[in-house]
Amino acid sequence: MEAREPRRLSRPAAVTAGLGAGFISGLLGGGGGSIMIPLMTGPLRMTQHVAHGTSLVVITGTAALAAALYSFSEPISAPLVAALAAGAVIGAFGGARGAAKLPALQLRQVFGIFLIAISLRILFWRPADPLLVLPGWHEEAVAGVIGLAGGLCSGALGAGGGSIFVPALVLLLGTGQHEAQGISLWVVVAASVSGAWSYLRLGAVDVDAARWIAPPALPGAVAGVAAAAFMSGRALQVVFAAVLTVIGIQMLLTARRRLRQQRRDAASLAVESA
Repeated sequence: MEAREPRRLSRPAAVTAGLGAGFISGLLGGGGGSIMIPLMTGPLRMTQHVAHGTSLVVITGTAALAAALYSFSEPISAPLVAALAAGAVIGAFGGARGAAKLPALQLRQVFGIFLIAISLRILFWRPADPLLVLPGWHEEAVAGVIGLAGGLCSGALGAGGGSIFVPALVLLLGTGQHEAQGISLWVVVAASVSGAWSYLRLGAVDVDAARWIAPPALPGAVAGVAAAAFMSGRALQVVFAAVLTVIGIQMLLTARRRLRQQRRDAASLAVESA
């Protein structure tokens, strides 16, 4: 199998993916899949689905470390974590199962559009008061719905859970940016475990690549958490949005190029058959 051939694995690219993903995970409260997946489908030559599965495996450990570090400095709401995680685990399982039935380039385009939409919302509509002021269990119920949506994205796209959790917590429930990122990381761990297990069962994980990506992701996460501690909540939001915009555009452009290539190849085959 291609994923098991060492000569096809670019170790520098794998290490770079790990460092970058770990740093983004710690800095922005996500799993770092938005950094890993483009490198996995590019220099590491994975298919889109294998990149998603491998990303989730690496994210599990990276997000767990970053979440633990956030917990030392930020008050983390256990009820919100539990409610988000419950929805996210269910969503991640369903998303991973459904992803195998979707075209890889369609997944790539959906991912890119999603990232850009979230980033524009953060940049141009600065949050003031929370959109929802809910008593008691109502807040946990909304958190469960948020978790379900983020879990579906995490399972289907190999990333994106944190991209939903953090903005939703801040905009809808009025959670502080730093606390939202800490909560998000704990939920990303739960969603990633569920999604990664589904991909492993489907055989859509490049274990050899994960062995090179995961170790550098851990110090990257420590550095990201340290950087976040020195930034204000609004500064983190702007960085969050800028990173999502760049990655989203890159995903759309690469998907467009590959679709064009597929059309050219199909046209060539049609001419040859005629």
